[in-house]
Amino acid sequence: MRPTLIYASLLTAFVLTGCSGDGATVAGQDRARQGGAVTATAMAATAMAAQAVQPVIFSGVIANYTITKTDAGYTIADTTGAEAPRTVAATARLRFADVSMAFDAAGNPGQAYRLYRAAFAREPDAAGLGYWLGVLDQGTYLLGMAEGFTASSEFKGLYANAATNRDIVAQYYVNVLKRPGEPAGLDYWTGILDEKKDTLAGVLRNFSEGPENKAGTAAAIAAGIRYIEYGVRYPATAYPVRAAYQQSVSTEHTDFMTVTGTCPGTAAITQAAPIATTFEGQAASALSATIDAGLTNCSASRRTWTQTDYVDGNHVLLGFSRSGVEYDVGGGSLPATLKVGDKGVYATQTAYADSSKKSNIGKRTLSYALDADGESANTALLTLTATHTTSANLNNLILTSRYRVGTDGSMTLLTVDERLGDGAYLIYTQDPTVVQPAKLTITDTLIGSGAVAQNGKTLVMNYTGWLYDPKAPGFKGQQFDSSVGRGPFEFVLGAGRVIAGWDQGILNMRVGGKRTLLIPSALGYGVSGANGSIIKGNAALVFEVELVSVK
Repeated sequence: MRPTLIYASLLTAFVLTGCSGDGATVAGQDRARQGGAVTATAMAATAMAAQAVQPVIFSGVIANYTITKTDAGYTIADTTGAEAPRTVAATARLRFADVSMAFDAAGNPGQAYRLYRAAFAREPDAAGLGYWLGVLDQGTYLLGMAEGFTASSEFKGLYANAATNRDIVAQYYVNVLKRPGEPAGLDYWTGILDEKKDTLAGVLRNFSEGPENKAGTAAAIAAGIRYIEYGVRYPATAYPVRAAYQQSVSTEHTDFMTVTGTCPGTAAITQAAPIATTFEGQAASALSATIDAGLTNCSASRRTWTQTDYVDGNHVLLGFSRSGVEYDVGGGSLPATLKVGDKGVYATQTAYADSSKKSNIGKRTLSYALDADGESANTALLTLTATHTTSANLNNLILTSRYRVGTDGSMTLLTVDERLGDGAYLIYTQDPTVVQPAKLTITDTLIGSGAVAQNGKTLVMNYTGWLYDPKAPGFKGQQFDSSVGRGPFEFVLGAGRVIAGWDQGILNMRVGGKRTLLIPSALGYGVSGANGSIIKGNAALVFEVELVSVK
């Protein structure tokens, strides 16, 4: 690649484009894309007026059409016969029910495609390309896009072994032009960088928009550039909800929630790992979720229960139980895939083999609905509702769970609404401030040599406790209690007189020893918290303990 490209240096770039302002950059590039996944929150127009891009819209998925190049542009023919053939200009944007396409090599689509390939040495992902094409359409310049790429983690990883500017230039030749650099070109572009006449982003743009890269990408662009438009809802996009749901309920985890509504407080919803069992004589897996809610102004102040779904080997629902309350036989399963706007009932449980296992005689109806997500074109909002009805056909519980699902099969719980027959309405929302250690962690800072702490023994301990803070030294946030200066604390180990994190974490200590305990909230004070408002619901804890004596 000879040094005769469009922009010989940063200085000439501004001179050549002084009228149009092509040297401007995007504000806030530190929020730009990180190696393919869209992470920017908006496409702010930071320069001139945005282009008005109106796509030609087709009702079917792209697989239903043939696309033929003509002297006038492209002819798009629907193989199903639902739409008449249409001829569009070579610069047109096409939007099908599942993806968009462009052929404009000289315009923003071609520039975005070439730069994406140049920066990451790979084909662009459809969502990332659509995002950056939208950025360019909004008035941002190609240099700004290049700056976003060179600042990304993927770019830095790709060039991690390039120790000098010459190394970077040599890798540009291989990654962009698919060949080694000739000495004159290597010398020229290395000099540009060494003398700070241009930046990594500026040189990358030169390589991308040079005639050699244009020729090398021409065939791919002529075949059509596929992309997902940022913020557009494609009606035919299929979300693999059944697989995502199965993965979600089969993985042991806890969602920490803030409760509002008629009874505010905190809650933890814990999904247990599947357990092999039988249900009504049939081999099954038990999928149990425990809801533990600590409420501040309601009676009772704590509500906890476990609900269990029983599924067969194909994850078809066989039955459901809440101990002593409900026991139902019958079911079904979610559809394998859903599109935005789909909704329906996937299971109704009315029959039961043993009425002694339940007190509420009625039925449980499970329904679903998939709605558009206003935050992303690649995710949708799945609502699952369990309606519990008495024999008099009165609702005694409506439990609605809302998830964000992705085209990649991901699934995240967002909210839970619980409407009780007595009029109480609890709204559970994710609490991002709750951070937990992964498990009870025991660290001996001093090994004792005296008697061993065993269950049933009376222990005399000194201790200091802090709120768990992952950003603080030693994870020690606010200190909430200490026996130091007040006198040791005495208790019987294993008798349930202290938090579970102590009963488990102090076992087998020796007198004279010291330990640090990182305690998840489930082994601490749970959703109820303690010590007034200092230890809030779902707070994880750090304790330093010293075993003084064993009685």
